[in-house]
Amino acid sequence: MTDPKLFKLSEKDKQHYNKLIEKIDLDSKNQILSVIGPKISSMIDEGDLNNIEANLIKDISDLLGILELYPDLPHHSIRRILFAISYFCNEEDEIPDIIPNYGYLDDAAVVHWVVDSLKKELPIMPRA
Repeated sequence: MTDPKLFKLSEKDKQHYNKLIEKIDLDSKNQILSVIGPKISSMIDEGDLNNIEANLIKDISDLLGILELYPDLPHHSIRRILFAISYFCNEEDEIPDIIPNYGYLDDAAVVHWVVDSLKKELPIMPRA
């Protein structure tokens, strides 16, 4: 199962997530960022990554790159990044991560939605 089109965010989903984004506490940034490494390590330790999982890790990397490259991001942009990362790190989100082949569909959709929206607002990001 590698088709990301199996899970799409509706406008209702986006409205719901935008409300949650507004509630993100910027003071929790370091706490949220501290769980990314262990989360990605656990994904890798589970075995072969499918395309959705590999792209999800790439998108998380892009979000971290945005935080690093743009230290003066508006608070709303930082909240979106922190929301996407915290959603990814939440094992019990819309589709629990433990479900083989499907657990990361929602994470991938949410994280990619945030990455796409930020990339439209920022200057072109350099690629490593």
